[in-house]
Amino acid sequence: MPNLGSLGSALHLIRTSADRTARLNAMGALLLVVLGGTLAAGSPLALKHLVDAMATPAPGGAGGTASPTLLLGAAYLVMLVAGRLASDVRPLLVSEVEQRVIAAMRQRFFAHLQRLPMSYLVNRRSSELVHAVDLAIAGAQATISHLTNSIAPVLIELALMAIILAQLHQPGLVALFVATSALYLAAFAVGVMRQRPAIQAMSAASLDVYAQLGDGISHVETLRCFGASDHAEKSLDVASSHLRSQWRWFNRLTLQSALAASVIFAATLAACFAIASNAVAQGRLSVGGFVLASIYMLQMVRPLEVLGAAARDLSRAAGFMRPLLGILAQPTETLTGNSSAADRKPPTTASTLRLENLHFGYDPQRPIIRGLDLDVLAGRTTAIVGRSGSGKSTLVRLLLRLYEPQAGRILMDGLPIDSLQVAELRTRIGLVPQDTSLLQASVSSNIALGLPEARHDAIECAARRAQIHGLIAALPHGYGTLLGDRGQTLSGGERQRLAIARAMLREPSLYVLDEPTSMLDAKTEAAVLQSLRELTAGCTTLVIAHRLSTVMHADEIVVLDGGRVHERGSHAQLLAQNGLYAQLWRQQTDSAA
Repeated sequence: MPNLGSLGSALHLIRTSADRTARLNAMGALLLVVLGGTLAAGSPLALKHLVDAMATPAPGGAGGTASPTLLLGAAYLVMLVAGRLASDVRPLLVSEVEQRVIAAMRQRFFAHLQRLPMSYLVNRRSSELVHAVDLAIAGAQATISHLTNSIAPVLIELALMAIILAQLHQPGLVALFVATSALYLAAFAVGVMRQRPAIQAMSAASLDVYAQLGDGISHVETLRCFGASDHAEKSLDVASSHLRSQWRWFNRLTLQSALAASVIFAATLAACFAIASNAVAQGRLSVGGFVLASIYMLQMVRPLEVLGAAARDLSRAAGFMRPLLGILAQPTETLTGNSSAADRKPPTTASTLRLENLHFGYDPQRPIIRGLDLDVLAGRTTAIVGRSGSGKSTLVRLLLRLYEPQAGRILMDGLPIDSLQVAELRTRIGLVPQDTSLLQASVSSNIALGLPEARHDAIECAARRAQIHGLIAALPHGYGTLLGDRGQTLSGGERQRLAIARAMLREPSLYVLDEPTSMLDAKTEAAVLQSLRELTAGCTTLVIAHRLSTVMHADEIVVLDGGRVHERGSHAQLLAQNGLYAQLWRQQTDSAA
């Protein structure tokens, strides 16, 4: 039988994803299951009585049998038609259940994904995560379909068959029916147990294929530029070949189970004919009883095969749902704060920021930030500079609580940021990231990301201040123009200016600018820097910069080295100290010359 632990988890996910409407439809489908099973098992009984009525001469002559025969024939036809209608209507209800459960599962996964720690997500390929949902949807559909269209109807049908067959008072036939059922189910149970490793291997191989396929689609330009397309194609072909081999393994095991079932079926028919023929010859069974027993022995094969196939498919479905269940089992980041509403201060127009003895490393054994202490004063611009790998951009991730420090704390307006709800914290921060991500949506929607209620005039104002309005106005549909995947139809500088407009629209209490002009040409950079200085005048601003020329006007420049504050002061003060900052300045100015 299917792995009960995995199947139980899969069934729990399906049950908790079903809303009231889905459950009502499921109940309706089960009622039709009972009706259909009863009619399927009862129609051969009506046929038995019809055959007996036709085979037994009536006392009043041939005409006397017409009325009962017609009634029995009509009853048989009505049962067949009604059973057919029940079978036709049931899938409509089941389809509604499937669609509602699938939509809820997809929404649940997406909501959970948004709250997973970045430390988990950075080690997962996006295509792998998407395919985990696709597999789970296929597994859920198979599970719901088998429970309502296969398992429940078959169990009812088999139970009624056994009850009706017992009315023939032929213990041998009843024993044969029970023994055949047990042998069939045992054969399929053994087959399912043998198939389980193949199912798990198929699921893993399928995830790998789709992960490679997703990578190839996402990075097609990079693969072409580096001449790696052929290698990527060969790698995908190897992964696909491995997946095919796992399917062949599974199909071989399925064929072995089918052959065993065929042997049981042949032996059952032979035994049934022998027992029933002998009973008819001895006068213990009527011709109609012989027909009924033969029909049931033939008819029982289909439900037993359905049960076996359902057991196999449920095992495979549970395997398909395992990756998604694993993702949903991952703990999410803490979204709520731990301070009372009375302790919180209302957002200010200019926040203060304090870092106390901060320690962090993506790998705890390789710390990036080591005991960092820093104060960012309200209304001032503080620049963070240093060599690559000194922890500059990592500070941004910690500030946004994409990661949690291993030790120390960050305070915003005097409150630890972990006392604030994550949504509230991120609303207070206007971020211009180093690598701008744009959605496949309109320009307006991209600028107003996270602020769906933003008015168009506010969006346009932010775009003007970011020096991007002219470009947007020249697009085919202006602010309604749809951007391509990840905004690839725009240049790097244009994407960066959209990110600046996005931050400006939020009017936050703290601006965090992570290399805000790294992709701009000199002329545009000068215009945007001037706009940023005007925008952030009187606002608290944290600037992460590699190009020191972009932070010359900062109120304070903090130089990081080895995860600690190495130097701090104004541009002129740091040059006068002739330390690390002065060394970096000379390197950049010399290379520019």
